[in-house]
Amino acid sequence: MAVLFPAHPGFRGPMAPQRLECDIFELEYEGTLPPALEGCFYRCGPDPQFPPKSTDDFFINGDGVVSMFRFRDGHVDFRSRFVRTEKFELERQARRALFGGYRNPFTDDPEVHGADRTTANTSVFWYDGELFAVKEDGLPHRLDPETLETRGKLRFEGQRTPHFTAHPKFDPVSGELVFYGTEAGGLASSDIAYCEADGHGTLTHEAWFEAPYASMVHDFALTQKYVIFPVMPTVADLPRMRKGGAHFAWDDGRETWLAVLPRKGTAKDVRYFRGPARWSFHTMNAFDEGSRVHIDLTVSEINGFSYLPNAEGKAWDPEKARSYLTRWTCDMANDSERFVEQRLSAMPSDFYKCDPRRATLPYRWGFMAAKDPDAPRVPGAPDTVFNTVAAIDHQSGRVHSYFVGAASVVQEPVFVQRSDDAPEGDGYLLAVVNRVAEKRAELLVLDTADLSAGPVATVKLPIPLRMTFHGDFVSGAQLGWQDGKSE
Repeated sequence: MAVLFPAHPGFRGPMAPQRLECDIFELEYEGTLPPALEGCFYRCGPDPQFPPKSTDDFFINGDGVVSMFRFRDGHVDFRSRFVRTEKFELERQARRALFGGYRNPFTDDPEVHGADRTTANTSVFWYDGELFAVKEDGLPHRLDPETLETRGKLRFEGQRTPHFTAHPKFDPVSGELVFYGTEAGGLASSDIAYCEADGHGTLTHEAWFEAPYASMVHDFALTQKYVIFPVMPTVADLPRMRKGGAHFAWDDGRETWLAVLPRKGTAKDVRYFRGPARWSFHTMNAFDEGSRVHIDLTVSEINGFSYLPNAEGKAWDPEKARSYLTRWTCDMANDSERFVEQRLSAMPSDFYKCDPRRATLPYRWGFMAAKDPDAPRVPGAPDTVFNTVAAIDHQSGRVHSYFVGAASVVQEPVFVQRSDDAPEGDGYLLAVVNRVAEKRAELLVLDTADLSAGPVATVKLPIPLRMTFHGDFVSGAQLGWQDGKSE
């Protein structure tokens, strides 16, 4: 009897599961490590610990793995650990997969009925002095910031929603945490729960409203005045799930709806703006300009996941799935029910960041993983992978970029400011690059003052790093390190 992972691209080549928990002490590097990097760069992504129950399972259904690069006193160490979710622990005890298809409990073994299915595999964030890993179908899991040991879950006192977005927002003016839960009322429900908490662990607002239909709302947008939820036609369907089918399917017969609420608003305050069928994974930033609300986000004509079905059985079109930085604008002062769409860059891109000090505010600089479409395709990797780190100057519209090399795949770049008083966007981008042909990874440190000059430092790993989704940098000061001296 063979125990093997499926023989399709999501489990082979650069996408092959690693299932690796490790410590690598004293990584090699060349160049100069900037003083701003005193701290830890955390990353979170999926990696299945066992072959899946179904051979058509896909990448995003893997167990959560959190890794970190620890920069201290001119040294860099690496550590990776699985998040010990309930799902992970039950399957480890059984030594096999017990949970079935992506977000479909009807495909699970009966013995795990009612168990928490979340994998905590999407992003990490730092809040109230603690580190958390999260996926949008569950609660955040608290992690030890040094050992990465799992320490339980975060649920605010009085919180009703059982779900917590993988893309919480932080208001740099008030210090508030803003988050939400989708399908808050149960599988395939159209309920969205919008929540705000202060900076010290107290829930201050929770309001539920019913969206036009149940959809994947992977990210949202926040300004100083409004919170915006994009409801797009990646649609959840309970009868389909009961038959063992996909949780979500793309339905381009539906329109895109933007639910716009004033901050601390309730269901009665929701105003909807509509537009053509569109898909977006991630938001770069959003801000108010007079009566207008601008949302900068990645936009494609169809969902970018090739393994999600089309509701009408249409074939997936990679050209329509390409995503571009786009601005959606809603004017709160007029009676129009339509939002205005403007493409901001012709370069395919996603995995956006801005300087966190300008989140929710008018801003100049945005950062992204991008694709040079003229570069050769990376052997064995999906055509949708990225090969370029880029920054856009919204003031001029110019895009600055650095191509990471042939047969190389770049993951989400994370911004680190040069100093507390540095101008907006002045700092460094941290980006993991897999050198596919060499079967190893590097962490590039790029100076935003001149991306095209290439890395000021390159940290080298003796292994590849399976693609993650999102990361965060936490400074030594936030971690409680004193005077930059080793403990």
